Amino acid sequence: MAWVSSLGEFLIIVTGMPGAGKDEFVKVAKSLGFTDVHMGDTVKSYAKKSGVPLVDKDIGAFATRERKENGMDIWAKRTAEGISKPEKTIVDGLRNMEELTFFRSHFPEAVVVAIYTNRDERLKRILRRNRIDDVKSETELEQRDNRELGWGIGRTISLADHMIVNDGTLEEFREKARAFLLTQ
Repeated sequence: MAWVSSLGEFLIIVTGMPGAGKDEFVKVAKSLGFTDVHMGDTVKSYAKKSGVPLVDKDIGAFATRERKENGMDIWAKRTAEGISKPEKTIVDGLRNMEELTFFRSHFPEAVVVAIYTNRDERLKRILRRNRIDDVKSETELEQRDNRELGWGIGRTISLADHMIVNDGTLEEFREKARAFLLTQ
């Protein structure tokens, strides 16, 4: 299949709770020549084709329904279809062990990086970025966290190959991301 990588090629797969800093990690990677593939964009693309409104609760319900109907790794499979060359590619949005198993079986050199930030800071960041599909309150963030934890994201975070704690300034985090990426 087109998904299987050749030796020496690898993916960096990013996981973390909403607002942890995954998008900033990807921005740093892109500045270093990496290509990024967002699993969330795959979900949104399929949702749009299905007529689902692009708001968090509707997208989340759609993603959950698709996982129930097509398997927990459906978003990994659909995202992988868009990866033509895994070398220097970042996949953002790993949510569960089935997705991780899929990626590791098709891209054996895959490296998983978890980005961690506490909930209070994540909420501040989410409210500041004000994306249309973002949560708008602490209660909504708690609900989203619970949904994602229900999908199994906690396990992917705990089993990541590397953890980057994002608890300082934006520049400090960018430097941590840069340092990590330059070693890959």
